[in-house]
Amino acid sequence: MFNIFRRKKNSKPVRKRVNFNKKLLDRDAVKVVQTISKAGFEVYLVGGCVRDLLLGLKPKDFDIATNAKPEQVNKLFKRSRLIGRRFRLVHVMFSARKYLEVATFRSGQVKTAKSGVIVRDNCYGKIEEDVVRRDFRINALYYDINTEEVIDYIGGLTDIESHQIHIIGDPMVRFEEDPVRMIRALRFQTKLDFELSDEIKTAIHQQASLLSNISPARLYEECIKLFHNEYGFKVFERLEKYDLLKHLFKQTRKNDFIKIALNNTSNRIKRNKPVTPAFLFAVFLWQAQNERYQIIKKKEKSVYLAMSQASEEVIINQIKQVSLPRWLTARIKDTWMMQNRLEKMQPKKIEDLLSNKGFRMAYDFLVLRSQSINPELKSVAEFWTKAQSEHSSLDSHTPHKKNRKR
Repeated sequence: MFNIFRRKKNSKPVRKRVNFNKKLLDRDAVKVVQTISKAGFEVYLVGGCVRDLLLGLKPKDFDIATNAKPEQVNKLFKRSRLIGRRFRLVHVMFSARKYLEVATFRSGQVKTAKSGVIVRDNCYGKIEEDVVRRDFRINALYYDINTEEVIDYIGGLTDIESHQIHIIGDPMVRFEEDPVRMIRALRFQTKLDFELSDEIKTAIHQQASLLSNISPARLYEECIKLFHNEYGFKVFERLEKYDLLKHLFKQTRKNDFIKIALNNTSNRIKRNKPVTPAFLFAVFLWQAQNERYQIIKKKEKSVYLAMSQASEEVIINQIKQVSLPRWLTARIKDTWMMQNRLEKMQPKKIEDLLSNKGFRMAYDFLVLRSQSINPELKSVAEFWTKAQSEHSSLDSHTPHKKNRKR
C-alpha cells in the first residue's frame, strides 16, 4: 500500500458555473445524484460525461462519485447491486440494459502486484484524493448539480480549452498501474481530436508491452469501445503507430479490407444501425485464417475440414490476447465457412443459403471483400445481390430483414 501523489495543502479548486443543456443530461443520473444528496452525502457527476457536456457532446455514460460507502449507496436504491473486488462499485439498475455506476471517493492508498498493476483499490477518501486517482486531467472534472458548478482540482478545464490530453502524475507509473490507460489515451485523442502530451507519447512507446499483463476478458470490452464508434479506422491506425495493435491482435495486419469494414461500421453507427463485434473480429482475423488455410489444405483434401481447422487455430490464438465469447466465435467461424459456399454460386443451394440465419453477415462480408482485397469476386457479390431481390419472399423467414445487426 502506498501514496501515489501528495497534494499541496490548502490547494483550492477552480469552480466554473455552467448551465448545461438539460437535453444532454440523463434524467436517471440526475435522480440518482439527488437521492444520494438528499440522504446527506456529497455527490457529483464525474469523468467523461462532464468532459463531453463541456464540449457540447451527448455523453454515452454518466458516472457518479460520492463520499457514501458502496453499502450505504446500495441501501438507498431498491434496484441496485454491489459489484467488483478490485474496485467496489454500485450499479443502480433502471432496465435490463441500463444501469448507472456509483463509485465512492478513493484515497491514494492502493494494493499492487509485483508488476505494478493495481489489484485492490477499496481505500476510501475525500474528493481531493479521488481527483488524483483518475487517469487524465480531462476526465477528472466534477459537476455539482445543486450549484451547477464544474469543479476542477487538476487543470482539466485548461486542457479542454487547449484541446490537449495530459495524464495525472507520471505516465510511466500510471501506465504501469493500469496499461489499459494507453489505449484509452488513443481513443480519447481520436474521439475528441485532441493532442497527446509528449510525455504520454513517449511512455506509450516504451511501455506498450505492458498490455500483455491485462486479462483477455477485460481487453475484449476495451476493444468494443475502440472500434464500435464513428472513428474506428483512425483508432486502428493509431494503435498500429504506437505499436499497441500487436498486443491486441498479433495476427492482424492493416489492409484495405479492414479499412473499408471499419469505415462501413462507423457509417452504420452514424445512421443508428445496429452492429456486432463478430463482424469486425471476423474481418481482423480473415487474413490470418486464409494464410493458415492455405497451409493446411496442402495436407487436407477436404476444403471444409481445412477451413474448419484453420478457423479453430486462428481463433484459439486470438483468445489468448483478447477473450471472445463463444457465441461470437461461432458467428465468426460461420461467416468464414460460408464464404466458400457463396463463392460457388450453386443454383440448388440458393434458397438454403438465403434462409440461413448467418447469410446476411456472410453476404456483407463477401461484398466488402469484393470492394477491397478480392475485386475478382464482384460478379459473385452481384449474383447474391440479385438472388436476394429475386427471392424477396424469403426475407420474412430471416431475422435480418431490416436494420440487420452485423
